[in-house]
Amino acid sequence: MQSPINESTMRIFSRLLGVCGVAALLVASVLAQAPTADDIVAKYLTARGGADKLRAVNTVKMTGKLTGQPGEIAIVSWAKRPNMIRRESTLKEQKIIIASDGQTVWALNPMAGPTPREITGPQAEAAKQDASEFDPVLLDAKEKGLKVELVGTEPVGGVSTYHLRVTKTSGPSQDIFLNAETLLETKISMPIEQAGRKGTAAIEFSNFKTVDGIMVPFKIRQTIDGQTMAEVTYESIQFNAPVDDALFRMPK
Repeated sequence: MQSPINESTMRIFSRLLGVCGVAALLVASVLAQAPTADDIVAKYLTARGGADKLRAVNTVKMTGKLTGQPGEIAIVSWAKRPNMIRRESTLKEQKIIIASDGQTVWALNPMAGPTPREITGPQAEAAKQDASEFDPVLLDAKEKGLKVELVGTEPVGGVSTYHLRVTKTSGPSQDIFLNAETLLETKISMPIEQAGRKGTAAIEFSNFKTVDGIMVPFKIRQTIDGQTMAEVTYESIQFNAPVDDALFRMPK
């Protein structure tokens, strides 16, 4: 015949049930507090200055210097909604221009000739794609048909970051790393392939400053497989300055 459960055993069972109950509540609390990809994107947009402020930007002018293999190059770039860009770089008093009015991509390089020429092929398509991405990729991501996933948290350059993966309907995915404290971009990376060789291209952001209520990185470093290819330091960034469309058209 089984012996009945005594009072001491019942007390042990009661304590175990209490411990299990507290543990379950703690787990539920942690799960409830764990941020989702949508939560992080919303906080990121707030940190940048707000979605409405970002959508209200129609033109951007950036002036600075690029340091790379050719040396130090003075650069000026303009962008205008929806898909117009112009980039000027000056090296040894030679000004090189590459621009697009949304239809035609063209370049002017004095070392190749005195007249502008139209650019076609992969280089033109890349320039058009770049020009079409006027807004930060995480702004209105769902409306743009992008899938944003939270991969997890991981350190980047000694800084704890949220790792988001953005998948497009076509083209390579992007990995975006946001500073877990400031929620601003630390790095964006993506897979690339050059001459049959696969690698990873990355852009690292630092020295954020406020311009018209929007947080903007004034220093950008470009790398391939961890090796620095170029570094850009901006001296000034202007939003919504008047820019004539003619600036982006190919001269006749």
